[in-house]
This record gives sequence, C-alpha cells and structure tokens, in this order.
Amino acid sequence: MDEFTLKNADAYDKISEKWQSVRSQLPMNECIIKFCRMLKPNAKILDVGCGTGYPIDKYLSDNGYLVKGIDISEKMIEKARLLNLQNADFEQCDFLSYQNAEQFDAIIAFDSLWHIPVDRQSEIYKKATTLLKSGGYFLFTHGNRTDTCEGEMFGEKFYYAALDEGRLTELLRKNAFEIVQIETNFKEETSGTRDLFAIVRKL
Repeated sequence: MDEFTLKNADAYDKISEKWQSVRSQLPMNECIIKFCRMLKPNAKILDVGCGTGYPIDKYLSDNGYLVKGIDISEKMIEKARLLNLQNADFEQCDFLSYQNAEQFDAIIAFDSLWHIPVDRQSEIYKKATTLLKSGGYFLFTHGNRTDTCEGEMFGEKFYYAALDEGRLTELLRKNAFEIVQIETNFKEETSGTRDLFAIVRKL
C-alpha cells in the first residue's frame, strides 16, 4: 500500500471499536436496497471498503447475494469475519491491488474510493471494469472536485481525494461504463448527504 492508504488503514484500525459501535446501530442504506433490485438473485458482489461488514454485507448475505468484502484495515476485517455471514468472505486488501480470477455482477464502493490518492484516482475505473462482468453494475460515492484534503473522525486524522465530475464522467465512458444515475449533493435519510452518488453499468 502507498503511504496515503497506509495512514488511512492505521486510522481505521484505531477507531474500529467506535466504528463498530456506531455502525451496529444504523439502519440499512436505502440506496443499497434499491440498488439490489437491479441485480439478479444470487448475484456475486464485491464490497470495496466493507469495514466491519455491518450493515451492508449482512444485508446482502441475508438476501442471498454472494459477497466478497475487502478493506484496507486489518481490524475492520477481523470484526467482519466475526459476523460469520453465510454467503460472505473478507480480505484485507486495497482496491487497486485486489486480484480475482472470477468477475462480479456488481461492485459497491460506499464511502471508500475517496481514500485512494488523487494521482491514482484515474485507475479506479479501469480496475472496476476488469472486475465486472458485461452488464455488471458499479455503485459508488465520490467527491465533487479534484483535490486532496484531511478530515477527522473519532479523533483520528483521515486523508481524502477525488476528481471533479467532468473528469469522472470522462473516465467512466473511456472505460466502457454507461451512467445509470449520477447525482451531486445526494441525500437520503439513511445515508446522510454525499458530494456525489453514482450507479454505472459496464457495457
């Protein structure tokens, strides 16, 4: 992992207990429930930045989807494995380094892509298209400007990066994605507000 990612991984390790405590009280994300209606039964889904596996991966597993969860934080992955989800397995790995022989029906990257350094953001969509089957869907949240910034969560410092919407849409089309939905200042009761929310489909 690069230094940017390692710092975020260390920060997530340090807040894993508090993260789990908060996440265990949250309802399932409405946007994920709606997204699943677009997928076939028993679809194989990659969850990028799965955290402790709750609530998203538990919901996916309980509804018969086959889940692969990856996360940069060792502590988060340990907690996800302790859920003993029937249809899921978890691996500590960053997205751009992840390798898999089989392709997925869908990828979910909810609040995780912005932990990839700005100089590597353009690699995300090429990686996603190699991991998806034709016709596969990719749901993700994103920043809305080309920038790197710092933030704080539970007393730990985190690093964030993104590309602006114009560059993002250019990269999506270049990597054979059609845009199903893209929305700035996306807001819903179960998820709060995100700078940008997108669902795209591999052609």
